[in-house]
Amino acid sequence: MEYQVTLLCSTGAYKPVSCLVKIDQQDSNDLTKVPEQKKKIVNKGIERICVKHYWNSRDLKKFGYTKVKVRLYDREKIEKENKERYERIKQEKYACGEWKAPKKSS
Repeated sequence: MEYQVTLLCSTGAYKPVSCLVKIDQQDSNDLTKVPEQKKKIVNKGIERICVKHYWNSRDLKKFGYTKVKVRLYDREKIEKENKERYERIKQEKYACGEWKAPKKSS
């Protein structure tokens, strides 16, 4: 399973940063270990973000990244939503005349 870990700046001065963390399916089904699993996911996510940006724990505190969000990352669902959103925007642009509709070939 994939989870998206996002670090948020408490002051709003910096953009949120995020990464994807994969864990085994077996570990995620045990409901008795939910707090332990979440802590494990958050720690992996923070570690990956720090490596990616060349930060350490002091940098996180200095930049104000104190809030953490974790969500299940369903790739197919997100791609489907993005495709629907793009189609809706495309139709709106065609309707107002900002874009020209492609010519149909016969």
